[in-house]
Amino acid sequence: MTYTNTERGHLADFIRGLAAFVVFAFLLVGCPVAMYAMGGSPIPDRFPSWEEVGATLMRRDTDQSVFLATIWLLGWGSWCLFVVTVCAEVINYFAELNRPVLPRPARPLQHLVGELVATAALTFSAAASLATSASAATHTHTVTDVHAGAAPSVEEDHQSPRRVAPPQGPAASEWTPLLADEAPSHPKPDTRPERTHVVKRGETLWDLARRTYGSGGLYPKIFKSSRNIDQPDGVPALTNPSSIHPGQHLRIPRPSAPDGSSSPSRVDSTPPAPEQSTPPGRGRANENRSSASAGSTSGESRPTQVPSPVVAPPRDGSASPAPSAPNDQDSAGAPLAISLPSGSLIGIGLAAALSVAVAATRLHRRRRRVPNPDPSSYGRATDSPLPAPVLKARHAHMRTYNDRDAPTPSDPDLVREDLHAAEPDQLVVGTRNDQALTVRLAGLSLGLSGDGAHAAARAITTELLAKAHRYRAEVLIPQADAQALFPGDDITDLCAALEGLIITPSLDEATNRLEAELLRRGRILEMAEQPDVPALRGEDPAEPLPTVLLVASVPADNGTVQGLAALGRRYSLGVLALGPWPSGTRVGLSSDTTVTAAHGPDAERFIGARLFHLTTDDAAGMLRTIRTATGTETDAASLSPDAGVEPEPGPEAEPPAVSTMIPPPRTSEEARHAPVRLDVLGPVRLFTANGPVNTGLRQRARDLLAYLAVHPDGATRDQACADLWPEDNPESVVPMFNTAVTNIRSVLRTATGLSEPMYVIHDAGRYRIDPDVIDIDLWRLTTALAEARRAADDTARIKALTLVADRCGDEFGGGLTQEWAEVQRENLRRTTGDALANLARLIEEDDPEQALVVLERAITHDRYSEPLHRHIMRLQARLDRPDAVRRTYELLAARLGELDVEPDDETRKLLSSSTRASNRNR
Repeated sequence: MTYTNTERGHLADFIRGLAAFVVFAFLLVGCPVAMYAMGGSPIPDRFPSWEEVGATLMRRDTDQSVFLATIWLLGWGSWCLFVVTVCAEVINYFAELNRPVLPRPARPLQHLVGELVATAALTFSAAASLATSASAATHTHTVTDVHAGAAPSVEEDHQSPRRVAPPQGPAASEWTPLLADEAPSHPKPDTRPERTHVVKRGETLWDLARRTYGSGGLYPKIFKSSRNIDQPDGVPALTNPSSIHPGQHLRIPRPSAPDGSSSPSRVDSTPPAPEQSTPPGRGRANENRSSASAGSTSGESRPTQVPSPVVAPPRDGSASPAPSAPNDQDSAGAPLAISLPSGSLIGIGLAAALSVAVAATRLHRRRRRVPNPDPSSYGRATDSPLPAPVLKARHAHMRTYNDRDAPTPSDPDLVREDLHAAEPDQLVVGTRNDQALTVRLAGLSLGLSGDGAHAAARAITTELLAKAHRYRAEVLIPQADAQALFPGDDITDLCAALEGLIITPSLDEATNRLEAELLRRGRILEMAEQPDVPALRGEDPAEPLPTVLLVASVPADNGTVQGLAALGRRYSLGVLALGPWPSGTRVGLSSDTTVTAAHGPDAERFIGARLFHLTTDDAAGMLRTIRTATGTETDAASLSPDAGVEPEPGPEAEPPAVSTMIPPPRTSEEARHAPVRLDVLGPVRLFTANGPVNTGLRQRARDLLAYLAVHPDGATRDQACADLWPEDNPESVVPMFNTAVTNIRSVLRTATGLSEPMYVIHDAGRYRIDPDVIDIDLWRLTTALAEARRAADDTARIKALTLVADRCGDEFGGGLTQEWAEVQRENLRRTTGDALANLARLIEEDDPEQALVVLERAITHDRYSEPLHRHIMRLQARLDRPDAVRRTYELLAARLGELDVEPDDETRKLLSSSTRASNRNR
């Protein structure tokens, strides 16, 4: 018989396991038999008296009988200790318990027994893999016993549909939520009044209360019950509900409704993930499949699974920031699904991850962009446009802030908060009965088949890749499957830039890598004396052990992958199989990714669900954005503006809303004494001679004023409505536009006392702001920029650019999140940065001190621009200020640390050269 390399490895594991069994047989059976043959039974016929013991010890041991008897008794005692240790290690291993540590003299024996038990366990998995391969060769489909939750075969499932759902019985209590990869069970109702919980890294009382009682506002109940608990040695006492520490013990009272019938429990939800503090965009959906099938077939009504918004408890500065927006379907107001124009359907989790990727892409482009020295093309964009589906997803995510009346985060806010996000251990993969369908990644054993299998797998893989940076998760995929899901070079380019994506030449290579990773993690867990990877993360957060998901087409006779999936929960491994999957849960999908059939342990949770899905074009655009978010973009975005490279807009890119350079309006003498001033550099605000206009002006009217400020020549109503309110019904936006114009005129007439001006003029089908009665800070800035562009010499240009430095304020349209506003905000930032850098270049020879002042103003507007910081460092070095050079470098390093990057080699060399020059001059 010919064996493959993988089968040889399993055969070697089987032999090692048998050897461990032989050692066990010798130590457990052979040793006591030999000692019994030499010395008889260790149990005496009678116990000797003290006189006999004393006489024996006092007489001379000439025949060595006392010595031999002592050795004999020590041997029996060691054997008894060995038997007890073996029993304890076997129970701990198969029950996946956290074993107690024996005293130091017995600890080597404990480690030896642990290694023997783990080696002996290889016999079962290796035998199952070899048996599966042998059964496939003879076309005998035998279900091995390597997966505790192995489902019936496909043939049996079709013949016995009643096995898909478990029999009716007592509902699983939310008190002990089931894991995603466990076999269906029917636990007895838990009657304990409370349970003890050990705090893990990132957990909060708020999250524990929300998961246990359905509302985070009940966290004081846990705190009051737990604050008098004696904590383990070295663990601080529980004194502050907003600050809990890993290792603390909590006493969680049981929910008031023991049967779950009347409480808002998650009987129909999915098992909760390990509680972790999550910044904006990193929420968790709950997961539990206890009695979903029974509930859905009986027609009983279920309480909503989305809790109402409540105020989070206070948290100290050391804790991770509280989430300010949902990243999954775990907050009220978050949409369950987002439809894209192409027909793709994604969840808010992927939309939030893409929103962070867009923010990171923009910040990395700002970091690398070299200021443009040509006044005629200030602010010229050389970046590749972001794909339309990505912008659509980002817009949907940002709307969740407005829907909850929460402050809209800036790009730095999103990226900064994403740095504190925990490892993704769950993904929302679809919806079922208007509820989120969640799967746990660790131990995931899921097969997708049917017309919609690739589209659904594409959505799952893309979301995990978007969250895989910084060692959070890892996707392992063979080359053939990578091309089947993501045709083209986008997936290959992403693999070179993202640590969390590994493409292997074949499935065998991926399997070998996964096996090696499992053995490595097993050794780490053994040395750290932790039961599983999640516990190790809580104990040692610096250990990079991301959840690994294998995405591949797995043959039915591949017992290796099935065995790895069976061990996945402990080692944080998972398998997403494309096609038939004889192990775990398998679902059949229609072309629109509706589940048409489901078999296996979690089948009841998938029946009637619709999974998220992506087209290949949408996925390609998302992969490109995920790649650019890593800061490794090498296209035109990284070139200087004078490199002469113009990007070719892709078919999915949306054209900019307005031109790159905003033209100034026609000026008039009356505009110098306009009765109204409009500020759009910063929050949109109106001022009259009597002060700010604080009441009466609606938000849509403010948006319209900012929009018309960047269209000094006017805009049509249809154009304005399409840019301002793209998600609203076209039939309703026209009345909204008219109402906004009416509101502007009414408020300004009341504030100024002037009823004759129209303020917003309608002329030839276009609406524009009347420059004779409204003065705008943006127009004053663009007027100065236009004068700098028309300047005939450096003196005139310096004068105009000095006005630019005086007139540039905050970012355009603070709080506006529409795409047109973001385009104009970035264009204005670039234009201002180019102008200030050019002004510093023109005056640095004659007045380097003033040039430094101008550059410091420039890095205030663009805090991540590395070329601007280098310009400052060169000027400081020229003025022989090495300490200032170092401070500027440290300031840049701190700012780039918010993006999880470091200054590049050119900046470091500049610092080193400045330091060396200073040392030589001393």
